[in-house]
Amino acid sequence: MSCGYSRVRLILSLLVALVLCGFSALAQNTIHVPGDQSTIQAAINAASAGDTVLVAPGTYAENINFAGKAITVTSSGGASVTIIDGGNAAPVVTFASGEGSHSLLNGFTIQNGTSTFNTQYEGGGIYIRSASPTITNNVIQNNTACSDGGGIAVSFGSPTIQGNTIQNNTQSACSGGSGGGGIALGGAGTAQVIGNVIVNNTWPSGNGGGISMNAAGAPTIKNNIIAGNTASGVSPAAQGGGISMVNDSDPLLLQNLIYNNSSDQGGGVFISVPSGSRGPILLNNTIAGNLGGNQGSAVYAIGFDSQVQFFNNLMIGTSGSNAVFCDGTYSQQPPTFTNNDAFSSSGTGLDGTCAGQAGLNGNVSADPQFVNSGGADFHLQPASPAVDAGVNSAPSLPPNDFAGNVRVLDGNNDCVSTIDLGAYELVRSANVSFSSNALAFPSQPIGTSSSPQSVTLSNTGTGCFQFSSTAISGDFSQTNTCSSAGLPGGASCAYSVTFAPSAIGSRAGALAVGGSDGINTTNLDVALSGVGADFSVAVAPSSVTVKHGSAARLTVTLASLGGAFNSPVALSCSGLPSTAQCSFSPPNPIPGTGTTSALTLSTTGRTPRGNFNVLIVGTSGSDVHSATVLLTVK
Repeated sequence: MSCGYSRVRLILSLLVALVLCGFSALAQNTIHVPGDQSTIQAAINAASAGDTVLVAPGTYAENINFAGKAITVTSSGGASVTIIDGGNAAPVVTFASGEGSHSLLNGFTIQNGTSTFNTQYEGGGIYIRSASPTITNNVIQNNTACSDGGGIAVSFGSPTIQGNTIQNNTQSACSGGSGGGGIALGGAGTAQVIGNVIVNNTWPSGNGGGISMNAAGAPTIKNNIIAGNTASGVSPAAQGGGISMVNDSDPLLLQNLIYNNSSDQGGGVFISVPSGSRGPILLNNTIAGNLGGNQGSAVYAIGFDSQVQFFNNLMIGTSGSNAVFCDGTYSQQPPTFTNNDAFSSSGTGLDGTCAGQAGLNGNVSADPQFVNSGGADFHLQPASPAVDAGVNSAPSLPPNDFAGNVRVLDGNNDCVSTIDLGAYELVRSANVSFSSNALAFPSQPIGTSSSPQSVTLSNTGTGCFQFSSTAISGDFSQTNTCSSAGLPGGASCAYSVTFAPSAIGSRAGALAVGGSDGINTTNLDVALSGVGADFSVAVAPSSVTVKHGSAARLTVTLASLGGAFNSPVALSCSGLPSTAQCSFSPPNPIPGTGTTSALTLSTTGRTPRGNFNVLIVGTSGSDVHSATVLLTVK
């Protein structure tokens, strides 16, 4: 027995140990650098899937490789105090082992990296090949590459590159290549380049100073600032100071600020579409102040570009140039332009094969009236022709503008919400209030309607207040002069409220109006009160005896119920014997707070003797009350 029991205990102990080891293997651990490991790479090597490598502030002279691990490598202090310096020996960070979205690099300054033979001379700061990591909140600067991607190179991957600053990256001592001083995207993929600041990068012997795309698949380039980038040094023309795309590159360019970039053609954006390719979609971008030679300072399109689609963009050229140029060398059919503003002072908006699109399909050519283009403030002034000039049915319409404001808003105060051109919505605010927050009605006979009382709704703001609801409660009803579309800024409308009590006593309700200017929701109430009034009829004495031919006098008392009953009450009687009559003085008293009427019951010599129940009736509108008196005739 003892031996068997010991064996059971041993087996159970082994099972517990195995289970605990399994749990340990699945645990998510944090490895501190330099506390637990002296270098970032050593921490990566020690990490397992799901682990976090947490790096303390400092400068780390390393070239790190994620080695296919689904781990988070992040700083504790942020990019400004946590630097990985590649020492110009290789890319600072490499993802080339099938990493996915759970391989995360966050919060570092990535600097002084360079491409090598082993990376196909791509990617100075970050090299991504056949991988799709997540790269967020880094500063990627002062890196070089020979072929493409001074800051970041992506080859056949679909990474998420979000919230980074990518600046002052360039080409090393080489020439040509696919370009991309800031970012190069190549090979089919669906990279997400979102919310980055891509500035002051250069490619001195090629294209794409900010971003280069070469057979890049269908990436999304959204909500980025792409500014101050330069492509140069190519004969006959360097292309795409801000963005260059060639071959099967079909990106969605959505709501970017692309300004002050320079190249020989397409200072802002250069597009070359091969036969059979869909080409890019450009939606709600602001492209302004770029230098692109005499042709296409904002956008230059060439190739089989008829499938390219432009919606709601501001494409503003430098003075004397054309803003958008469509080269007809390969195709005479222009791209599709819908609701864009292409403008250049002392120049032309749309030129080449796309010249015929000016004035069609909602396209305009007018100064967009930026708040301060020289100061890179591309918000729209209220009088801008770009306000409410877009098309709401454009594909992939963003729910928020570049600043995070709601899209779509009513920018021109006509109470119709229409998207603005460019990256920003013009925000107008409504400011609505009622002229009174309460209406009190005097006593009103039940079952009747009062005279109306009015309250005014005023909008002293600059934007339309668009109604979402209007309701009234209690024994009240309303009509109004407000438009169903909304109340424009600077306007007012009136509500007419009527009280019709259904019961006696105090009656309460509310007029409730709700709506929004697109940003702020407002709910307003007017408190409503009134008194429902009724009356009663009483006769004294309740019985009377007269000789036929004589008369009896009685008193009819009218009392108000619930409130002062201020309507006339018509008095009458029924049930009298033949030849007898009744009369009232006054015949139509107003009960008010209480009143009486003198009732005379008269008989004649022919009035029969007997007992008669005489009904005294008071009538006001549809409201009827009565009392009975016993008349005895002798």
